[in-house]
Amino acid sequence: MPATRVLIPEVVEADSEIPMDLVALRRFAVLMDAAVPIPGTRRRMGLDAAIGLIPGLGDVIGGALSAWVVVEALRYRVPMPRVLRMVGNILADVALGSIPIFGDIFDLFFEENIANVEILIRARDRTRPPRTLGGIAVAAAALVALIVGASIIIAAMVIIAIVWLIRNRGAL
Repeated sequence: MPATRVLIPEVVEADSEIPMDLVALRRFAVLMDAAVPIPGTRRRMGLDAAIGLIPGLGDVIGGALSAWVVVEALRYRVPMPRVLRMVGNILADVALGSIPIFGDIFDLFFEENIANVEILIRARDRTRPPRTLGGIAVAAAALVALIVGASIIIAAMVIIAIVWLIRNRGAL
C-alpha cells in the first residue's frame, strides 16, 4: 500500500499574535515587495523593484534597506543557518537585480523581503539567550558592509561586461 502524503497548510501568525515590531517589519516587507498591483496582471510590485530601476545605485539601496529584516532576525535569536539564508536571499536579489532589464523583471518576481520576514517569524527562538546589543550592532555593520560591497562589485562587473559587449559588438 503506498504511503499517504499529508499536506499541512502553511501557517502564518496573524498580526495580533506577533509583537508590534514584527507587524511593522511585515508591513515594510510588503511595501518593499508587493505594495502596488500591476494593472492587468495578478502580480504586485514594491518599492524594491522601483528603486532597482536607478542604474548602478538602486540595487545597493534596496539591499541595504533589506538588511533591516536580517538585523531584526539577529535580535530575535534566529539561528545562524537561517540568517545566512536570509543574507543569501538579499545577495541573490542584489546580484540578479543588477543585470540590466533582466534584473528589473527579476525584481518583480523575487520577493526576498517577504520571504525573509516569514523565515524570521517561523525561526525566532525565545528559548535561546538574547544576543547583546553590541553583537547585533557589529553583525549589522558587517551585514550592511557585505551587501554594499557585493553590490559595488556586481555593479562593476555588469558595467565591465556591458562595455566589453559594446566594444566587441562587431566581433560577435
